[in-house]
Amino acid sequence: MKSIYKNLSLMIVILVFISGCGNQSSKNDKLKIYATNYPYESFAEQIGGEHVEVDSIYPSGTDLHNYEPTQKEMLNVAKSDLFIYSSNELDPVSKKISSTIKNDDHKLEAISKLNESDLLEHHHEHGEEHDHHEEEVNAQDPHIWLDPIANKEAAKSIKDKLVKKDPAHKKDYEENYKALIKEIDGIDQKLKNITDHPKRDTVFISHDSLGYLANRYHFKQTGVTGMNNEEPSQKEILEIIKNINQAKTPYILYEQNVSSKITDIIKKDTDSKPLKFHNLEVLTKDEEKEHNISYQSLMEDNIKTLDKALNK
Repeated sequence: MKSIYKNLSLMIVILVFISGCGNQSSKNDKLKIYATNYPYESFAEQIGGEHVEVDSIYPSGTDLHNYEPTQKEMLNVAKSDLFIYSSNELDPVSKKISSTIKNDDHKLEAISKLNESDLLEHHHEHGEEHDHHEEEVNAQDPHIWLDPIANKEAAKSIKDKLVKKDPAHKKDYEENYKALIKEIDGIDQKLKNITDHPKRDTVFISHDSLGYLANRYHFKQTGVTGMNNEEPSQKEILEIIKNINQAKTPYILYEQNVSSKITDIIKKDTDSKPLKFHNLEVLTKDEEKEHNISYQSLMEDNIKTLDKALNK
């Protein structure tokens, strides 16, 4: 991820310069909000309703591991009413962007109260043993937004922030928030149901994005290209194919924004069938055109995929 920081110094200078110019709301007096991952964008839209205008800082289809913000994108964030990201620990790039916004009222660390030790504590409470790789996941895996429990914390943070910034519409925000939490609880329950007594204990996926879900619901993940979607060597490819064939896994999950020649090789050299999994980092270009898409709809599809991978 070093490339992400390459041009950040110049951008920071620019943003520091304009930080004193004040933030501007979107058209029609709606709060202009930028979010990082898609769930936070979706939560802000659902809780804010007609009072907000929300966009992601990431272009559609982007692989976050290779993303580097442009000066224009950085300037847009700096001029908005609110910038939402996960936490300083899990999102160092957004931490850098956030540090250029001097007014705390214009930024939100959505899960600052849900830190790494909380997540690790969850695993130990259940007396489960995890290998070294799994225990490291919370220190380096940014995909916290796949965990419904963490998302309840994020949704509350977003609701509280909107109420603080726009108390005149508190009733709307509170009602929308309650409806959202009810649906997140439903997603949590469905994930518990499909992982209660699974037929298989391991999910194979294009890259290591399932760490939080796997830890929360007690299954294992094997990523084809690792945490940062690195291209493996020829030797590693052969080892991956060998492991998949030995495991006799009937399915491999492929993500909407992770493309790799490796996954094509695996499809050809193994008997495993491909299943679509949405890591919720960003929407694809086609998904952006859909009007009925949401965090909930994408997670419902993901639950069906995980159910098939673990139980069918």
